[in-house]
Amino acid sequence: MIKGKVKGTYLTVDDILIATGGGFHIFKYYLGNVSKLMQRPWGKKEKKLSWGIFPINGVWFYKDHADESTGTAIHFVEKYFSLNFNQAKDKICFDFGLGGKEININPVKITWEKPNVEKDYTDIVFNIQPFKKKHHEFWNIVEVDEVHCKKYNCYALKDVAINRKKVNVGINEVAFVYTTEGGCKLYFSERDKEGKFRGNLDFHYLWNYENVEECENLIIQKSNKDMIVTTLITPCVIATQSEAVKIFDKNVVDKVNKISKKPWIWYGSDWDGVKKCKEVTDTNSWRYINTEKKYLPDVNDVYSIVRMWNLKSPGSGLKNLEKFMKSKNLIE
Repeated sequence: MIKGKVKGTYLTVDDILIATGGGFHIFKYYLGNVSKLMQRPWGKKEKKLSWGIFPINGVWFYKDHADESTGTAIHFVEKYFSLNFNQAKDKICFDFGLGGKEININPVKITWEKPNVEKDYTDIVFNIQPFKKKHHEFWNIVEVDEVHCKKYNCYALKDVAINRKKVNVGINEVAFVYTTEGGCKLYFSERDKEGKFRGNLDFHYLWNYENVEECENLIIQKSNKDMIVTTLITPCVIATQSEAVKIFDKNVVDKVNKISKKPWIWYGSDWDGVKKCKEVTDTNSWRYINTEKKYLPDVNDVYSIVRMWNLKSPGSGLKNLEKFMKSKNLIE
């Protein structure tokens, strides 16, 4: 953040870009989730993703693949709000607390908290690969195949660099990447808790939300892994980024209530998972459910209980899960 009382008109382009993470936070502030390939923010909405942002030497640019136009975040604001260049500078400076004139131009699509412009963005570049035997085995034990995984944007991770530093992915390591328009989440299934997940998504992002229609028994789970298994039985499933209670701010609660009047929180069955379920449901008058505690500590969630049943009796996992869900009135 640039310190001192300054007027936006007198700040240079470099000043503004330095104060906003190279312009990245400008894109994020006005658009919400952003990525290298997404829908065009102006003009007619199209299913084809033909617009995106990318960095060059620490400065973020947009590119419209339809007409090959490009520009900095300031040029983006200029075009998005139909301003001239100086007005765009003023608007950014005012909105980010850098001085400048108040320019209230609609539409402002702020769907997240105002960013901390000093926080670094996690840049993740990765390559995927076809499922190998180890990937098939990880999912087949819970009766999930590669096609179903890809339906929910789960891919086998080949290699990855985080903030331009290569992260080692072992030859025999089972690792996946979950992708969405706004970023991704890496899942290293065999690592300890601290190294298991990396990502660059907004903390409040809900996986699969955009694909779920209004339903009475919406299920909210703590991981994509559980969601992918449970969607084999019902499509009314979304997943959070973690079990953290603070995920459910007003915006997220409103989004959930929009598609379900009384959803179910289905986190882990250990003490911490149950405690967080209760905190969320007590606050919002929702309902919660957990896998049976008698299987602890080895079995804590949907994936692990289906795996356990299938190891004991192949092909019984999903049948038993469906029976359990019916007994709890989650499905008919």
